[in-house]
Amino acid sequence: MNTSNYNWDAVNFFETLTDENILARQEKFTFCRVSGLDGFEEALETMQSSVAFVCVSDIAGGYTELNNTPRTRRVKTVFLAMRHALNDMVARQECMDTMRELFRQFMSKLILEKTKLEQHCIYLDPRITFTEIDRYFASGCACAYFQIAVDVFTVLRFNKEEWEKVYDLWLLNARGISQNYSAAAKYLSSLNGLSEDDNEPLFLKTPNLLTKGISGRNATEIINNFKTHGFNVELREAEY
Repeated sequence: MNTSNYNWDAVNFFETLTDENILARQEKFTFCRVSGLDGFEEALETMQSSVAFVCVSDIAGGYTELNNTPRTRRVKTVFLAMRHALNDMVARQECMDTMRELFRQFMSKLILEKTKLEQHCIYLDPRITFTEIDRYFASGCACAYFQIAVDVFTVLRFNKEEWEKVYDLWLLNARGISQNYSAAAKYLSSLNGLSEDDNEPLFLKTPNLLTKGISGRNATEIINNFKTHGFNVELREAEY
């Protein structure tokens, strides 16, 4: 099965859950897309007419792991919020209970989604933690969040066709006996980073490898520069 173009849209997934879930409709949850915690706070401030929110961050943190089974991990954050009367701890607890139940129901659908995703080599981390956010109590809002880590196996096999060719620079011969070794060594230093004193002896015998890892973009310029100093050079495609 070709899964290279298959991506899981977490934002769309939770938007659909919010629309279809009976509890979410009863409690008047509004879905919105946000950009991290700052975007969530902005949503709370601007959507004053809404009493409850499901917010999914469109920013995904993550990393690529280089091991025997290379994969790319992305972490999505889902925020839940419900408004309540100011300084009413009982009302806040009722909101938290409602959001925990909504979280449970969302997870029951996520289990089914997890099975589907695995058919496309996309894996959800089974450990998902529901965490309360206590910073909004003074503004009359109970908030929580959970994060979902999504692993996609990544093909990291090196492919030469994706990269510019790299060459080794070889000295083939020198024309005449009065070669400008110093000038040639100075130019070679600009290519390999070594000192002129280290480079100058390289011109005393042929054929000889002058330096490795030369980009093919400047091949004509490099060859012409050495010819100007009386040296015949060649770029050979690197084998490494």
